[in-house]
Amino acid sequence: MTTISEPTQQAQLQAFTVALHRNDLALSTELARSLAARGALPIAELFAITQQLTQAGQPAQSIVLFRQWLEHTQSPVAYAVLFNLAVTLSNEKDEAGAEAAYRRALELKPTFLEGHLNLGTLLERKGEVVEALSLWNQVTVLASPAVEADRPFYLQALNNMGRLLEIKKQFPEAEDMLARSLKVDPHQGKVLTHWIHLRQKQCKWPVYAELDGVSRQDMIDNTSALAMLSASGDPAQQLAAARRFVAEKVMPPTAPLAPANGYAHKRLRIGYLSSDLQAHAVSILTAELYELHDRSKVEVYAFSWSNEDGTPLRARVVKAMDHYIRIGAMSDEEAARCIRSHEIDILVDLHGLTLGTRPDILSWRPAPVQLTYLGFPGPTALPCIDYVLADEFVLPPELAPYFTEKPLYLPHTFQINDRQRAIGPRPSRAACGLPEDAFVFCSFNNNFKITEDVFASWMRILQQVPGSVLWLVADHESVRGNLTASAAAQGVDPARLYFAGRVGPAEYLARYQVADLFLDTAPFNAGTTASDALWAGLPLLTCAGRTFSARMAGSLLLAAGLPELVTHTPQDYEATAVALAREPARLAVLKQRLADNRLSCPLFDSPRFVRDLETLFERIAVQPIEDMKQTALNNIHNVDVLRMMRPNLKRVVEVGSSSGALALAYRQSSPDSEYVGIEIVKEYADASRQHCTEVILGNVEHIPDEQFKGLASGDCWVFADALEHLYDPWKLLKRIRLNAEGPLEIIACIPNIQHWAIQSCINSGNFLYQDSGLLDRTHIRWFTRVSILHMFQSCGYQVTEMTVRRFHQPAEATIAAIRQMAEAGGADADQAVEDAMVFQYVVKAVALA
Repeated sequence: MTTISEPTQQAQLQAFTVALHRNDLALSTELARSLAARGALPIAELFAITQQLTQAGQPAQSIVLFRQWLEHTQSPVAYAVLFNLAVTLSNEKDEAGAEAAYRRALELKPTFLEGHLNLGTLLERKGEVVEALSLWNQVTVLASPAVEADRPFYLQALNNMGRLLEIKKQFPEAEDMLARSLKVDPHQGKVLTHWIHLRQKQCKWPVYAELDGVSRQDMIDNTSALAMLSASGDPAQQLAAARRFVAEKVMPPTAPLAPANGYAHKRLRIGYLSSDLQAHAVSILTAELYELHDRSKVEVYAFSWSNEDGTPLRARVVKAMDHYIRIGAMSDEEAARCIRSHEIDILVDLHGLTLGTRPDILSWRPAPVQLTYLGFPGPTALPCIDYVLADEFVLPPELAPYFTEKPLYLPHTFQINDRQRAIGPRPSRAACGLPEDAFVFCSFNNNFKITEDVFASWMRILQQVPGSVLWLVADHESVRGNLTASAAAQGVDPARLYFAGRVGPAEYLARYQVADLFLDTAPFNAGTTASDALWAGLPLLTCAGRTFSARMAGSLLLAAGLPELVTHTPQDYEATAVALAREPARLAVLKQRLADNRLSCPLFDSPRFVRDLETLFERIAVQPIEDMKQTALNNIHNVDVLRMMRPNLKRVVEVGSSSGALALAYRQSSPDSEYVGIEIVKEYADASRQHCTEVILGNVEHIPDEQFKGLASGDCWVFADALEHLYDPWKLLKRIRLNAEGPLEIIACIPNIQHWAIQSCINSGNFLYQDSGLLDRTHIRWFTRVSILHMFQSCGYQVTEMTVRRFHQPAEATIAAIRQMAEAGGADADQAVEDAMVFQYVVKAVALA
């Protein structure tokens, strides 16, 4: 090996340090390679230069340096260099090279915890599950939870094993790993979330079992939104779980990509967003929806990151789309911009908060109207979802306040169905492993929907119906063991429980024909499974609760013409089940009615469902405004203001009600709300009377005290382009707050005087008042983002939501000028540009106590 004298070597190292400090990457890289080739590059300097290279987008140079160093340097810490090399290679998709580097690092240092963890993760990606688990288990042997430095690695290994074992459906083992992890550190919310759902999947009761250091409230607070649908029938708890998910995992809304005033398309462009366009419950229901869309009215897009599972169902769904666009390889922002580029009018998210969801796509608001449907039967709390598709049974108006989305009501039922599902030949009971002469209750719902209370109810039903059996689906031995043990504990012979295995779709539907009655779960009802049973001709009995998920089966039964099978208390549910089992003639009548109405009832009248859906889509689609002038006597309402208005408010007071267009739009979905319009122009007041429940003609700033106090029961005041017309909006806002009788919200749309067009007018000397728009001569007050926030704060309100409306974009030169002016004044240039893009702000503020 060629050597270099110590003084020269030291000088070269000093030169490298100076170049690195000056961010001269080219020179520092050249010097580093020279030093590494002579075995003279200290490890700290190696890590510093390779980090800079990787951050600069030159990972290949980092890899070269690591390998040069390893070839020419003898060091007891070479394992650490091999580890960093492996990480870099892995990031560059060279899994074989990364694996070799990790294994060499572990040969040099068998106790290297990080090496075991990372190699295990790499092997998991390659599908080598057994060795991955072995490596992580080795970490739990080498690391001691009592040693502070070891504890994070010990916990990560246990959590990795728990996660992977759950994926492999080794539920008891997965639960044990997570329990061990929580015993060391009970303050791991995400671990607790998985532990809870694992117990649900195993029917291991009570689900909220005792854990040292974890309270019951901790468990409730860490129950996932999906698990909460089964864990609680309280709509407030379900909403709280969704809000926790959003707060922890969802990107806050950005400046919307889609124009607030929509597009001018001859046909509505409907986009479906999903990773479940494959052999999945969502596609099982929706396949015919895509086929039945009226192409003279709509154009159908799919934005999909679904698996290519090769099933006929997937092929059918893909064929049914006018445009099938894969976004799996795109980032969330790239996917959102892709959706925006196709000018989608209405984007339908089929995920909600279920596995595989990508809610950050929605946070970019790539479409002017966004709604959630079918995937998640509960509130999503996603801030950029405007509507939820429902019907008035599954989401009655009194439960709407527990949804952040505005209900969009279909006239018959919320659930689409596919009439092309094939039902196989009816099997014999013997072929299904069932007794020929028994009354067969069945429930093919997911195991995690079976709660302790529901199972106890089923056991009481079996005890009252001698000779009856219960037929369930249970994929895992632990589920079968837990359910049979629970049956025995309640005095029911476990032999009366029968468990069905998995079969193909047609054979699965055929099985329903050998059962007598389907027993639904609560508070998480059957959805797709309920439709399956009814489509196959099997009556289903449900107990409707107080949440969307607890009312799904009831909605389907009403649409199928079987209202007798919707009960509302556990006692009635049990009594009805027993009565039907004892009265075969009564049950036969229900089966015959279901058979007779099967192809004509609303539940399976898919063409009618699609027509109803398209009618709703036409109503909520944002229509573009030809120019910015909005005369009072038109039918245009501010869609962004409407989105912020909660459904079923007790009393809305709108200042500047104009033609009553906003009142009309709001009361279509909230007809029981009182809506008071205050209008200063008689012509406009007369026009708005047909849509408001009351109209006051006069200046809101001059309403006498007694009359003003009469408005105090209003829980929402709306100022859609009105505050800027008032002489003293500060005084009015304070007056409203002081007279309020309860919780109070203010929703306002306010023009932004900081808009780039105004700045251009002022700077060019062409400032002229106009008849409409931002320079409307009737505007008495001017506002910016900062002054809006200050106004509400000074008047005793807290702004809880603030969105923007944008219309035309400026030239690059204008943006550059705004940036330069901000920098000259010492302001944040990025914020100045952002504020200049906004035409109007839409604000929700709540009154402080």
